[in-house]
Amino acid sequence: MHKMGWMAAVVSLWLVAGCSRDEAPPPGAVSAPVPAEPRAAKPAPAAATASDASRVQIDTDQGLFWFQPRLCTVGRDADSGAVSYNIEGAGQSPDGLPVYVTVEDEDSDPGHSPELRINVGTDQPRKTPEVVWSANAAAAASLQVPATRVVVQGKQVTLEGAVFTRNGSDRLVVRAPIRVDCSQPPRR
Repeated sequence: MHKMGWMAAVVSLWLVAGCSRDEAPPPGAVSAPVPAEPRAAKPAPAAATASDASRVQIDTDQGLFWFQPRLCTVGRDADSGAVSYNIEGAGQSPDGLPVYVTVEDEDSDPGHSPELRINVGTDQPRKTPEVVWSANAAAAASLQVPATRVVVQGKQVTLEGAVFTRNGSDRLVVRAPIRVDCSQPPRR
């Protein structure tokens, strides 16, 4: 009887193997498991493209922050003639957290230290998260480093030597100039 059961299984497998996938096996036949087809690999998330001229990179000793300006203005004040700028937008931290970055001149004078903020944990304006990195004249003085230098040429703003602080002591040192081109309309 044992020999008969083994032979029946072999015959059943033989019958199943002879059937195409579209055909049903004969009644009472034991079907062998069909291996699953390999799943297609999930596409990798789109990487940031260096060709996006309006994306602003902030290369720091703790990694690369970036943001896409939503507001990007550079202009001369009609009364004083001083050039002023106001730049802000959402982006991402080196850890993949959302950030909201603001860059503006203090007192509408690009000769003075700018006010820079990186709000980590939000991609919305006027939301104060737990982690806020700031760079300004007061932060530079407390860290005993030179204030950020600003060069404005036409609609382009370049910031050099920025050192951010958090809680008055933690440092975030920018390793390369931050360049913002306000000649292109911001993306919304």
